Amino acid sequence: MLEFNDNFENVDIEKWLKLNNESENGCVFQSPEMYKFWLNQKGYKPFVFSVKSVQGELLAICLTVIQSNGSWPMSALSKRAIIYGGPIFQSHNNRKEIITFLFKNINKKISKKVIFAETRNLSSYGEFDQIYKDNKWNYIPYQNFILKLTTEEEKFKLFTSEKRRQIRRSIKEGVEISYENNKENIEGVYNVIHRIYVEKVKKPLQSLHFFESLCEQNFANVVALKFDNKIIGGAFLLYDEKTVYDWYRGGLDREYKHQFPSTLAAWAVIKYGFENNKESFDFMGAGIKGEDYGVRKFKAQFGGELVEYGRFTIIFKPLLYNLGILGLKILSKIK
Repeated sequence: MLEFNDNFENVDIEKWLKLNNESENGCVFQSPEMYKFWLNQKGYKPFVFSVKSVQGELLAICLTVIQSNGSWPMSALSKRAIIYGGPIFQSHNNRKEIITFLFKNINKKISKKVIFAETRNLSSYGEFDQIYKDNKWNYIPYQNFILKLTTEEEKFKLFTSEKRRQIRRSIKEGVEISYENNKENIEGVYNVIHRIYVEKVKKPLQSLHFFESLCEQNFANVVALKFDNKIIGGAFLLYDEKTVYDWYRGGLDREYKHQFPSTLAAWAVIKYGFENNKESFDFMGAGIKGEDYGVRKFKAQFGGELVEYGRFTIIFKPLLYNLGILGLKILSKIK
């Protein structure tokens, strides 16, 4: 007999921490600390869905964040539920039954609250493909690069010769790497990434306050690249016991062609993993398989393993979903 719960107050935090640490799908995005972070961010509403046995054993957790973009009407047309990392569960004989029960109840709970929902998997859920499909979640072949952090010297040799040369040149030019979570670094890196989102990505970026709050957490850090007393690139990274995650990163490559800030920023995040004894580095996405994606070509040059953990999506309100997609396309052209 299984019991479903959608109230954070009813979840035993110690059991949650234990499950996240022991689960093969565990990650920082499914942690209690991440729930508390989302809870304090404007425009985000986290939910914790869990499954336990009648004996009180915690069998599964699914931290889900409802979010939207901008002001009305885009806020109404972009309301979605994101499951960062994917759900976590015990290595249990009945785990297919558990995840079926979990998603049947999740669908009931969020179908009237959002237009669509999506899991952004950071590990393999392949054995549950049919369960997702049976519950109306469609698979997207989304790829990613994972680097195993063996030794710094060994990993550096796996980079392409071009990336090795760019990193050496950048350091020789005098670019400095700073990991200090101070106001100057956070604002400087935010300004760089915000500019990239406005000029290239053409999508909304969270506020400066979001990243200031992020860097106050014990699972996040800023990386700033400094050159001629200016911040020319950097990243906002997350980490847990095993992995460092390349969440937001960028560099002013056009203005600083000989300093290669985007390349050095990626190396700085990887280096953070080495210096803090992490086992792996997660590039956080490489686009949809079969589609041309320039960022994938960039990330492929760092010697990681190309994996396809995919994403699952479910659309609850097709008309509003299509209007939202159209709205985003129009806004990107205006910007």
